[in-house]
Order: sequence, then structure tokens, then C-alpha cells
Amino acid sequence: MNLYLEYWFTFFVIFPIFEWGFHYTLHHFKNKIHNNHHKIITNYRIDKIKKYRIELWPIIPIVLCLYNTFFIGALFFTKYYIIHSFIHIYPDILSKELNEHHNIHHIYSNYNFCVTNIWPDILFKTQYKKKNKIA
Repeated sequence: MNLYLEYWFTFFVIFPIFEWGFHYTLHHFKNKIHNNHHKIITNYRIDKIKKYRIELWPIIPIVLCLYNTFFIGALFFTKYYIIHSFIHIYPDILSKELNEHHNIHHIYSNYNFCVTNIWPDILFKTQYKKKNKIA
């Protein structure tokens, strides 16, 4: 029974925190591959004719984790890969809140770092909040 609780805790608590930290670090060090992803998405929104290219980089850590029998790591990257791909390719499949959360990240890249959950950005105070304009 405890083993199942550990898996649930890992999947719903540890994974999102790790994902937030990894994504935050990519932005902090201005990673070229990740910045390219932002440019592709921005161009895709501007030019609807252009097809969105699926990111292939998560396949590398998935395969490496499977090869080394690190199945929990493979599960982490697979979860991220599926949700992130759906947000960009089939946005209506996932919740509207999660989709908006990530789309705002592409507009304001210093906010909303977690892709698969919203709560880590609330916890670390990186969730974008609209400023109320007083007329």
C-alpha cells in the first residue's frame, strides 16, 4: 500500500516540482533549443498555414530512462511529452485552464513554467495574473 502512495506522491507532487524547476532553469540560462520552441509556437500562431512541428527532444530521455530501467523517469518525460504536445496540437482535449496557462507562458515567458499542472506556479509565485485596470 505504501508503495502506491509513493508513486502517487511522485507522480502528482514531485514530477510537477521537478518539471517547474527544469523549465525555469531553461529560461534562466536562455537555452537556445527551448527559445527556438518559443519562436516556432509564436510563428505558428501568427501564420496558421504553417504546421506545428512536434518536439522530438523528450524522446531521448525517455529512451535513455527505459534503457537504464529508470521507469519512473521514463514516465515523467512521457507525461510531459504527451501533455505538452496535446496543448499545442489538440488544445481542446485538455482543460481550458491548463491550455490557457501554457499559452500565457508563450506570451509572457517569465511566468507559468509548469506545463502539466498549474499549482507549482502558484506555489512558487510564478503564475501570471492579469492586472486590473482602473478606468
